[in-house]
Amino acid sequence: MSIGPWRPWQGLAGIREAMLSNLMPGIWEIGPRFDIYQTEGEVVATAELPGLTSKDDVEITATEDTLAIRGEIRRNDVKEGQDYHRAERFYGTFARTVSLPARVEPEKATATYKNGILEIRLPKAENQRQRQIPISIH
Repeated sequence: MSIGPWRPWQGLAGIREAMLSNLMPGIWEIGPRFDIYQTEGEVVATAELPGLTSKDDVEITATEDTLAIRGEIRRNDVKEGQDYHRAERFYGTFARTVSLPARVEPEKATATYKNGILEIRLPKAENQRQRQIPISIH
């Protein structure tokens, strides 16, 4: 037995995580899943959007520090009266807004869609670019 500070709420974090990931999978997901990373000159966001058939079915909005995606995935192969054993694929409307790790120039952003992945490239604002500073030793 170890002695340490009493943290009465510490155990609740595990219960919450179990509920979200095991008992109610997918219930809190309201949009596509993102991967967001940054390079020296840009922020890159990729989002899973399988089944997107038209660029008119998705709208991308960016500000200096947020990225929003909304749209609709249509499922044309569903027919009335079919007795599905399992229907897990997502279709319908979605919306998701995420914070960006650096300030960007939204008017210079570009987006491409390939193999179910939407990639959005947002150039960093000039004052956000990092520069390595050399040290001079005297």
